[in-house]
Amino acid sequence: MDAERAAELALSLGAEYAEVRLERLIKTEISGSDEINVSARSTGGFGVRVLAKGSWGFASVTSEDDLEWAVRKALKLARVGEGSVKLAEIKPVRDRVGSGMRVKPSDVPLEEKVEAVRALVDDLPDASRRVVKYSDFSGFKRLVTSEGTEIEWELGAISFEADLAVSSDGRSAWLFSLTGSVERGFEAVEVMRERVLTEIRGQLECFLHGERPKLRDVPVLLSPHFAGMIAHEALGHLAEADELPNTPLAEKLGESIAPEFVSLSDGNVEDGHGNDRYDDEGVPVRKAEILKNGVFNEPLVDRERAFLLGVEPNGRARAESYAFEPMVRMRNTYFEPGDWTFEELLEEVELGYYLVSAGPGQTGLDSSFTVGVMEGYVIRNGEIAEPIFGATASGRALDALPGIRGLGRELDFENSYCGKGQVVRVSMGGPHILFERGIRVM
Repeated sequence: MDAERAAELALSLGAEYAEVRLERLIKTEISGSDEINVSARSTGGFGVRVLAKGSWGFASVTSEDDLEWAVRKALKLARVGEGSVKLAEIKPVRDRVGSGMRVKPSDVPLEEKVEAVRALVDDLPDASRRVVKYSDFSGFKRLVTSEGTEIEWELGAISFEADLAVSSDGRSAWLFSLTGSVERGFEAVEVMRERVLTEIRGQLECFLHGERPKLRDVPVLLSPHFAGMIAHEALGHLAEADELPNTPLAEKLGESIAPEFVSLSDGNVEDGHGNDRYDDEGVPVRKAEILKNGVFNEPLVDRERAFLLGVEPNGRARAESYAFEPMVRMRNTYFEPGDWTFEELLEEVELGYYLVSAGPGQTGLDSSFTVGVMEGYVIRNGEIAEPIFGATASGRALDALPGIRGLGRELDFENSYCGKGQVVRVSMGGPHILFERGIRVM
């Protein structure tokens, strides 16, 4: 039984809607420190989701031979209870989405990948522990729905990660950098390598020479990567429609929550880790203007939530793989740029902090955040001064938004991952942003 017949079977057995997702990938992982470890594996299977009696049912299998069982199991699960799910209408799509990679991971000899890992390990600063992890995958996925949608994607991704454990003068720290791409292939290895090294060296500078922060309630200038963390973790999750009812934004659609010059978007961007032409329900991905001129303008939705809210679907149904149901997720979340230069933003700060990269932390659906500062500096008289170490930045994003003084002209993004029961690739970023108040560094 193939995907088309599986969707037809679901309808014949009483489903109101059915979708079948097929995925086949070959993955390579290389870990390098004193030794090099290499693994490669093939993964794939079918995910079947059906809507029956207003409820969802989902089952996944690894073999086409079990596809009929998956259809019947998904229908049985959907019929356990009676629900009220309805889907926003979309036009059926028939398309094939190719890869933009110039040098695909599958075309690169394993020896060349291993050498890239060895070279990055050798170029990292000395540390008690140095580990570089490389991963890539190549393959395809396919979506077939009972409404007539048939989409096939050519898939590819590549990533580098560096972990260092350092100690000096009785204190220790963990340094970390991660970057990757779904649009650039092995041709981007040198760019990725330099990005990792730059981030690690900046963090090491703060570890070796930084002092604990002593200032309180001063202006804070955020780098694009640090601003992106606020955009994604403290604000973006609040706008995901499945989370929205439990957040402070629930009753604020159409209300002003930030200065008029502040906008927050989610969509496809250059080399975005969350880029795609369609989501996992076959909905075209379009730019979502979460905040537009300071107003909460648009939530992120799948077809189910789009119907509930009476809005158009915007392509935010995403699944980690065939083995998971699609759910509402961000893609590339960022503050829109302003018209300030970096130098002009610095000149506004007589005494404050410049935060470059964020580490581990906690966020809440009330928009609160507490996050470690991996790299940060004091600003004195409009100039970047001494580094800081052992700092945390905290605040409540909705309270901090009114304190934004200016936004830079240039956009930059961090390509990373987001876990929300499932792990998906995302980017987060923006311009440099100056907060006059609302973020405390301690």
